[in-house]
Amino acid sequence: MELSPEQDARRIAAVRRYDILDTPPDGAFDRIAALAARLFDAPSATVTIVDTDRVWFKAAYGLAGVTQIGRDPGLCTSTILTGGPLVVPDTLDDPVARAHCLVTGPARVRFYAAAPITTGDGQRLGTVDVLDTRPRRITPDQATALTDLAALVMDELELRLSALRMLRVERELVEVEHAARERAERDRSEIAAYASTLQRTLLPPALPEVPGLEAACHYTTASVHDVGGDFYDVFPLGAGRWAFFLGDVSGRGAPAAALTSLIRYTLRTTAL
Repeated sequence: MELSPEQDARRIAAVRRYDILDTPPDGAFDRIAALAARLFDAPSATVTIVDTDRVWFKAAYGLAGVTQIGRDPGLCTSTILTGGPLVVPDTLDDPVARAHCLVTGPARVRFYAAAPITTGDGQRLGTVDVLDTRPRRITPDQATALTDLAALVMDELELRLSALRMLRVERELVEVEHAARERAERDRSEIAAYASTLQRTLLPPALPEVPGLEAACHYTTASVHDVGGDFYDVFPLGAGRWAFFLGDVSGRGAPAAALTSLIRYTLRTTAL
């Protein structure tokens, strides 16, 4: 029995959803593997995730240096095809398991028991496994305990997924806030630059030299972001005469600037 390509594609999509592959060691999963070994009085226990072409070990108690193996049938890969625990009392008596790398390799696995790690929608992500170097059998209570351990792994994956989603949301909010702050800062700078440019057009660029008179000016608006409406002007009328205006326009901003411009140039035109 094998999963169809469509079934395996849905299962792999579920694996990707939990974003667990190739993550660093995690104490919660390590403790579950160690607990499984103690409950079964076995030298080794693992928590695995079955990928497209490999079986990756999230936790490996008693299997030093093992991080992943090929997706060969017989052990973990066969467990995800079942709806409950898979028990192989003696791997050498099983025509499929006897060729598995954990059986033929240095681990010399002779006994294997596992329960699938199953999502709420029925996708089997991987397994919780107990391995021994001698043939043996387990009781129904032990099989139930193995299923409970697989459910604990699933609970940990769900908690981890929720935490990851919250972290992503927080990061997105921080990025949005940072972008909004940058936009606001740019807007303020542009407004200040626009206000400064507009303000200069409403006032004389410099006071003219008036014979027999020392003239100076200092103009400061209430805010660099707003255009002030108040104005002054000094200009020659000819024949040794000069005109001087000082205006106080109520308010500030665009309406005040428009009124200032109108009044200043109207007064200049009228005076001349």
